[in-house]
Amino acid sequence: MAINQITNQVFIGGCSRSGTTLLGSMLGTNSACVCSPESHFKIAILRTLSDDWQHINLKDVMAFTMKHWRFQIWELPLELDHIAEEAEGESYSNMLNWLVSQYAHDEGKHEARVWVDHTPENISYASTLSDLYPTSKFIHLVRDGRGVAASIMPLDWGPNSIVKAARWWMRMVSFGLAAESFLPPDRIMRVKYEALVAEPDKTLQAICRFLGLTYEPDMKDATGFRPPRYTIRQHRLVGSKPNRQISNRWKSQLSAREIEIFEHQTRNFLSYLAYPLEYGVKAKGPTFREMQAGKQQELIRGEFINKIKWLIRSYPLWLKRDFYKFAKLTDTNN
Repeated sequence: MAINQITNQVFIGGCSRSGTTLLGSMLGTNSACVCSPESHFKIAILRTLSDDWQHINLKDVMAFTMKHWRFQIWELPLELDHIAEEAEGESYSNMLNWLVSQYAHDEGKHEARVWVDHTPENISYASTLSDLYPTSKFIHLVRDGRGVAASIMPLDWGPNSIVKAARWWMRMVSFGLAAESFLPPDRIMRVKYEALVAEPDKTLQAICRFLGLTYEPDMKDATGFRPPRYTIRQHRLVGSKPNRQISNRWKSQLSAREIEIFEHQTRNFLSYLAYPLEYGVKAKGPTFREMQAGKQQELIRGEFINKIKWLIRSYPLWLKRDFYKFAKLTDTNN
C-alpha cells in the first residue's frame, strides 16, 4: 500500500441540509486539510467485515469498496492491481486513510494531512468512528429545524411533508446531542449554521482552535471542495461565500401554517437550542385533513416521483451491474 499522507480526521455531522458541506468546503480550503465527498459507504462496508477491524484482507475489502456505488460517486481513478497483494495487519481505518490520500493527490492537495469528512450521518455513528480513529475530532453542526424543513422538502430525497420533516429533524439532532454527551469536550464541538454564515471569520477561528489548525482567512470563501456530479445540483451554492440571509429564508419559504405545525410537532426542542419560537405553546397541531394530505404527499412524492428523479440523478451509476446490490446496503435518501 502506498505511503499514507492522512494522519488526522475531522468528522462533521448533523441533520442533512444543516450546512455540513459548507463547513467541509471551508475547512477544505485550509492548506492542511482535504475535504472528500460524502462517504456513506464507510459504515455500510464496515458492517460486512469481521469483528476484527484491525486485520482485514485488504485486497478483498478494496475490491468490494471500489464496486460500491457510493464510493464510485467520488470519481477517483484507482486500479486494484496497484494495491499490494499481501497486506497482513492492515486495518480498515488505514485503508480509508489511504483512499482519502489518493483523493487528496488527485485534487492536487499533496500537503494535506487532515481528512475532513462532511457526511451528515457521521454524528449518528460517533462511537463507531471514534473506535476506528481514537484521536479524531467531531463537529456537530446544528441548524434551525424550520430552515432544514424548507431546504429539504423540495429535494428528491428526505421528508416531503412538514410533519415528517419535523420528526426527522428532531431524530437527527438527537443523535448529535447524544454524541456530545458521549464524547469528551475536547473531541466534539457544537457549531450553529446561523453563526457560521453570520460571522464566518469568528466561527472558523474558534473551530480551528478546537481542531488545532492554523486559521487561514480565505477559508471563509468556502472553495475547498469540488462536489461530484452526483450531488452538484443540491450543492450548487458550494464555492460561494456564506450568505447570512439564507438562514432566515424559511420565514418566506414555509407557510405560516407549516411553521406552526413544525413548532407543535417539535414542542420545546427549538427552544432547547436557543431558536426563538413564532407560536410557542399556542401552536396548533395538524388537523385530520392536514395529516392525510401529508401522508398522501409522502406516498406520491416519496414512493413514486422522487424515486424516479433519484434514478435519473443516479444515471449512469444504475447501469452498472452492482448498483442495485450495493444500493441495498446504504440509505438511498441522499
